[in-house]
Amino acid sequence: MELRGASALVTGAGRGIGRAIARALAGQGARVAHVSRTASELEAVAAEIRAAGGVALPVPGDLKDPAFPAQAVERAVASHGRLQLLVNNAGVGAFASLAETTDAMWEDVMGTNLTAVFRLTRAALPHLTKGGGQVYMISSLAGQNPIAGLAAYCASKAALDHLAACLMLEVRGQGVKVTVLAPGSVDTAFAGMPRGGDLSWMLQPDDLAAALVDLAQGREAAHLSRVELRPAQPQKRG
Repeated sequence: MELRGASALVTGAGRGIGRAIARALAGQGARVAHVSRTASELEAVAAEIRAAGGVALPVPGDLKDPAFPAQAVERAVASHGRLQLLVNNAGVGAFASLAETTDAMWEDVMGTNLTAVFRLTRAALPHLTKGGGQVYMISSLAGQNPIAGLAAYCASKAALDHLAACLMLEVRGQGVKVTVLAPGSVDTAFAGMPRGGDLSWMLQPDDLAAALVDLAQGREAAHLSRVELRPAQPQKRG
Protein backbone atom coordinates (compact mmCIF):
# COMPACT_ATOMS: atom_id res chain seq x y z
CA MET A 1 0.00 0.00 0.00
CA GLU A 2 1.15 3.51 -0.76
CA LEU A 3 0.91 5.16 2.66
CA ARG A 4 1.22 8.74 1.43
CA GLY A 5 -2.34 10.03 1.36
CA ALA A 6 -3.81 6.82 2.79
CA SER A 7 -6.36 7.01 5.62
CA ALA A 8 -5.64 5.10 8.84
CA LEU A 9 -7.50 4.57 12.12
CA VAL A 10 -5.40 3.58 15.15
CA THR A 11 -6.83 2.69 18.56
CA GLY A 12 -5.13 2.96 21.93
CA ALA A 13 -3.08 5.75 20.38
CA GLY A 14 -2.62 8.04 23.36
CA ARG A 15 0.51 6.30 24.55
CA GLY A 16 2.79 3.31 24.07
CA ILE A 17 2.46 1.12 20.99
CA GLY A 18 -0.54 2.96 19.54
CA ARG A 19 1.16 6.33 19.83
CA ALA A 20 4.27 4.97 18.09
CA ILE A 21 2.17 3.45 15.29
CA ALA A 22 0.16 6.64 14.75
CA ARG A 23 3.33 8.71 14.53
CA ALA A 24 5.05 6.23 12.21
CA LEU A 25 2.12 6.06 9.79
CA ALA A 26 1.79 9.85 9.78
CA GLY A 27 5.53 10.09 9.16
CA GLN A 28 5.01 8.10 5.97
CA GLY A 29 2.32 10.51 4.82
CA ALA A 30 -0.81 8.69 6.01
CA ARG A 31 -3.73 10.72 7.35
CA VAL A 32 -4.28 9.31 10.82
CA ALA A 33 -7.39 9.23 12.99
CA HIS A 34 -6.32 8.12 16.45
CA VAL A 35 -8.50 6.88 19.29
CA SER A 36 -8.11 6.85 23.06
CA ARG A 37 -10.19 7.48 26.15
CA THR A 38 -7.88 10.30 27.27
CA ALA A 39 -8.40 13.41 25.15
CA SER A 40 -5.33 15.21 26.50
CA GLU A 41 -3.04 12.38 25.40
CA LEU A 42 -4.63 12.33 21.94
CA GLU A 43 -4.15 16.07 21.57
CA ALA A 44 -0.49 15.71 22.51
CA VAL A 45 0.00 13.02 19.85
CA ALA A 46 -1.85 15.15 17.28
CA ALA A 47 0.39 18.10 18.09
CA GLU A 48 3.49 15.97 17.54
CA ILE A 49 2.19 14.71 14.20
CA ARG A 50 1.16 18.16 12.98
CA ALA A 51 4.46 19.68 14.07
CA ALA A 52 6.18 17.15 11.79
CA GLY A 53 3.91 18.14 8.89
CA GLY A 54 1.45 15.27 9.22
CA VAL A 55 -2.33 15.04 9.35
CA ALA A 56 -4.00 13.88 12.56
CA LEU A 57 -7.58 13.61 13.81
CA PRO A 58 -7.99 12.95 17.56
CA VAL A 59 -11.09 10.83 18.26
CA PRO A 60 -11.60 10.58 22.04
CA GLY A 61 -14.01 7.97 23.35
CA ASP A 62 -14.48 4.63 25.07
CA LEU A 63 -14.36 1.67 22.70
CA LYS A 64 -16.40 -0.39 25.18
CA ASP A 65 -19.37 1.89 24.47
CA PRO A 66 -21.32 -0.16 21.89
CA ALA A 67 -22.05 2.94 19.78
CA PHE A 68 -18.57 4.44 19.75
CA PRO A 69 -16.70 2.11 17.35
CA ALA A 70 -19.04 2.93 14.47
CA GLN A 71 -18.86 6.62 15.38
CA ALA A 72 -15.05 6.52 15.28
CA VAL A 73 -15.11 4.97 11.81
CA GLU A 74 -17.62 7.57 10.64
CA ARG A 75 -15.44 10.42 11.91
CA ALA A 76 -12.35 9.04 10.19
CA VAL A 77 -14.18 8.63 6.89
CA ALA A 78 -15.85 12.04 7.12
CA SER A 79 -12.51 13.72 7.78
CA HIS A 80 -10.28 11.80 5.37
CA GLY A 81 -12.77 10.71 2.71
CA ARG A 82 -12.17 6.99 3.12
CA LEU A 83 -10.60 4.36 5.36
CA GLN A 84 -7.89 2.00 4.13
CA LEU A 85 -5.98 0.88 7.19
CA LEU A 86 -7.31 -0.17 10.62
CA VAL A 87 -5.01 -0.84 13.58
CA ASN A 88 -6.74 -2.55 16.51
CA ASN A 89 -4.22 -1.83 19.24
CA ALA A 90 -6.19 -0.79 22.34
CA GLY A 91 -5.80 -3.37 25.09
CA VAL A 92 -5.91 -3.80 28.85
CA GLY A 93 -4.84 -6.50 31.28
CA ALA A 94 -6.05 -7.86 34.60
CA PHE A 95 -3.23 -9.05 36.79
CA ALA A 96 -4.95 -11.54 39.10
CA SER A 97 -5.35 -15.25 39.53
CA LEU A 98 -8.49 -16.73 38.03
CA ALA A 99 -9.94 -17.16 41.54
CA GLU A 100 -9.39 -13.45 42.20
CA THR A 101 -10.61 -12.18 38.82
CA THR A 102 -13.89 -10.33 39.29
CA ASP A 103 -16.70 -10.11 36.74
CA ALA A 104 -15.83 -6.43 36.26
CA MET A 105 -12.17 -7.25 35.54
CA TRP A 106 -13.12 -10.00 33.09
CA GLU A 107 -15.65 -7.82 31.27
CA ASP A 108 -13.20 -4.92 31.05
CA VAL A 109 -10.52 -7.09 29.44
CA MET A 110 -12.85 -8.92 27.06
CA GLY A 111 -14.80 -5.77 26.24
CA THR A 112 -11.66 -3.85 25.29
CA ASN A 113 -9.46 -6.56 23.80
CA LEU A 114 -12.09 -8.52 21.89
CA THR A 115 -15.63 -7.11 21.71
CA ALA A 116 -14.50 -3.60 20.80
CA VAL A 117 -12.25 -5.04 18.08
CA PHE A 118 -15.19 -6.98 16.67
CA ARG A 119 -17.42 -3.89 16.59
CA LEU A 120 -14.80 -1.55 15.18
CA THR A 121 -13.71 -3.98 12.48
CA ARG A 122 -17.29 -4.74 11.51
CA ALA A 123 -17.97 -1.02 11.11
CA ALA A 124 -14.78 -0.51 9.09
CA LEU A 125 -15.17 -3.41 6.64
CA PRO A 126 -17.55 -1.68 4.18
CA HIS A 127 -14.88 1.00 3.73
CA LEU A 128 -11.86 -1.30 3.76
CA THR A 129 -13.31 -3.43 0.96
CA LYS A 130 -13.50 -0.42 -1.38
CA GLY A 131 -10.31 -0.70 -3.38
CA GLY A 132 -8.37 -2.81 -0.89
CA GLY A 133 -7.52 -2.31 2.75
CA GLN A 134 -5.49 -3.65 5.64
CA VAL A 135 -6.41 -4.67 9.20
CA TYR A 136 -3.77 -5.09 11.90
CA MET A 137 -4.53 -6.86 15.16
CA ILE A 138 -1.98 -6.05 17.86
CA SER A 139 -2.06 -9.27 19.83
CA SER A 140 0.55 -10.84 22.11
CA LEU A 141 2.58 -14.00 22.48
CA ALA A 142 0.45 -14.40 25.61
CA GLY A 143 -2.30 -15.56 23.26
CA GLN A 144 -0.34 -18.76 22.73
CA ASN A 145 1.76 -18.92 25.90
CA PRO A 146 -0.21 -19.34 29.15
CA ILE A 147 0.87 -17.09 32.02
CA ALA A 148 -0.23 -17.62 35.61
CA GLY A 149 -2.05 -14.56 36.90
CA LEU A 150 -3.03 -13.35 33.42
CA ALA A 151 -5.84 -15.73 32.50
CA ALA A 152 -8.26 -13.06 31.26
CA TYR A 153 -5.62 -11.30 29.17
CA CYS A 154 -4.25 -14.52 27.68
CA ALA A 155 -7.76 -15.73 26.85
CA SER A 156 -8.62 -12.42 25.17
CA LYS A 157 -5.51 -12.52 22.98
CA ALA A 158 -6.04 -16.18 22.07
CA ALA A 159 -9.57 -15.30 20.99
CA LEU A 160 -8.30 -12.25 19.08
CA ASP A 161 -5.84 -14.43 17.16
CA HIS A 162 -8.62 -16.79 16.11
CA LEU A 163 -10.97 -13.91 15.25
CA ALA A 164 -8.27 -12.50 12.97
CA ALA A 165 -7.70 -15.86 11.30
CA CYS A 166 -11.40 -16.27 10.55
CA LEU A 167 -11.64 -12.70 9.27
CA MET A 168 -8.65 -13.20 7.01
CA LEU A 169 -10.35 -16.15 5.30
CA GLU A 170 -13.54 -14.14 4.86
CA VAL A 171 -12.12 -10.96 3.34
CA ARG A 172 -8.90 -11.75 1.52
CA GLY A 173 -10.94 -12.41 -1.62
CA GLN A 174 -12.21 -8.84 -1.30
CA GLY A 175 -8.75 -7.34 -1.34
CA VAL A 176 -8.40 -6.91 2.42
CA LYS A 177 -5.30 -8.15 4.25
CA VAL A 178 -5.58 -9.14 7.91
CA THR A 179 -2.36 -9.39 9.90
CA VAL A 180 -1.72 -10.30 13.53
CA LEU A 181 1.31 -8.68 15.16
CA ALA A 182 2.15 -10.68 18.28
CA PRO A 183 4.94 -9.16 20.37
CA GLY A 184 6.65 -10.51 23.42
CA SER A 185 7.59 -8.15 26.24
CA VAL A 186 7.31 -4.48 25.25
CA ASP A 187 8.55 -1.57 27.36
CA THR A 188 5.26 0.26 27.90
CA ALA A 189 3.30 1.50 30.91
CA PHE A 190 0.87 -1.42 30.59
CA ALA A 191 -1.68 -0.98 33.38
CA GLY A 192 -0.78 -3.01 36.43
CA MET A 193 2.43 -4.51 35.01
CA PRO A 194 5.17 -4.64 37.64
CA ARG A 195 8.06 -2.38 36.58
CA GLY A 196 11.53 -1.71 37.81
CA GLY A 197 15.08 -2.79 37.19
CA ASP A 198 16.78 -2.97 33.81
CA LEU A 199 14.16 -2.94 31.03
CA SER A 200 16.59 -2.39 28.17
CA TRP A 201 16.15 -5.99 26.97
CA MET A 202 12.49 -5.39 26.09
CA LEU A 203 11.05 -4.50 22.71
CA GLN A 204 10.25 -0.81 22.24
CA PRO A 205 6.95 0.55 20.86
CA ASP A 206 8.86 1.87 17.86
CA ASP A 207 9.89 -1.72 17.01
CA LEU A 208 6.25 -2.64 16.44
CA ALA A 209 5.55 0.59 14.59
CA ALA A 210 8.44 -0.06 12.21
CA ALA A 211 7.30 -3.62 11.60
CA LEU A 212 3.76 -2.48 10.81
CA VAL A 213 4.96 0.19 8.38
CA ASP A 214 7.14 -2.38 6.61
CA LEU A 215 4.18 -4.74 6.31
CA ALA A 216 1.84 -2.02 5.09
CA GLN A 217 4.26 -1.05 2.34
CA GLY A 218 4.97 -4.62 1.28
CA ARG A 219 4.25 -6.17 -2.09
CA GLU A 220 0.52 -6.15 -2.84
CA ALA A 221 0.51 -9.82 -3.88
CA ALA A 222 2.09 -10.93 -0.59
CA HIS A 223 0.01 -11.36 2.56
CA LEU A 224 1.75 -12.00 5.88
CA SER A 225 -1.08 -13.09 8.13
CA ARG A 226 0.93 -13.38 11.37
CA VAL A 227 4.18 -11.82 12.56
CA GLU A 228 5.74 -12.57 15.95
CA LEU A 229 8.24 -10.14 17.49
CA ARG A 230 10.56 -11.04 20.35
CA PRO A 231 13.36 -9.18 22.12
CA ALA A 232 16.66 -9.99 20.44
CA GLN A 233 18.10 -11.01 23.81
CA PRO A 234 16.04 -12.68 26.57
CA GLN A 235 15.73 -11.21 30.01
CA LYS A 236 18.68 -11.90 32.27
CA ARG A 237 17.52 -13.66 35.41
CA GLY A 238 19.12 -14.46 38.72
